[in-house]
Amino acid sequence: MLAGLYKEEKYEDVGNVSELMQKYGVSRGVIVVIMEVRWGEGVARRDVDGGMKPNMETYAHLTHGFCNEERNDEAKKMFKSMVNHDCRPNSDCYFTFIHYLCNGGDFDTALQICKESVEKGWVPNFGNMKSLVNGLVRINKVDEARELITQVNERFSRNIDLWDEVEAGLPQ
Repeated sequence: MLAGLYKEEKYEDVGNVSELMQKYGVSRGVIVVIMEVRWGEGVARRDVDGGMKPNMETYAHLTHGFCNEERNDEAKKMFKSMVNHDCRPNSDCYFTFIHYLCNGGDFDTALQICKESVEKGWVPNFGNMKSLVNGLVRINKVDEARELITQVNERFSRNIDLWDEVEAGLPQ
């Protein structure tokens, strides 16, 4: 069904079907496997070939599905491909990607993606940010953690008291 919807360029319907699949217990990871079986990792190349034209939703599902399946290298490639093919990720794409990267222990990439997000005026929720800050501390990047806290506090005054508490707990 997804293949047919893509072929007919009914991208909104693809998103609706994907949401229904998730609603009834089909994980994003399974959706990615279905897409991979049909399109493989050459999703972006099909755009050039005049076939399926992936949009932000397509890339977001693939990126998050790869993350959900703990395939962060493929997720990073997919996210980069999304940006390179003029499909601009929205704030949810950034936030979910940061969440999964932190869960997978890739705090360097999560920091890079977080900085891009903040530059666009989007700050992930406090839980994701705290996870990133704590992860940076675990990999001995305390200065980067402090810089991130400062940057978030300067641009977004929300939760400043919580950030003060987190920053006070950082190693010296």
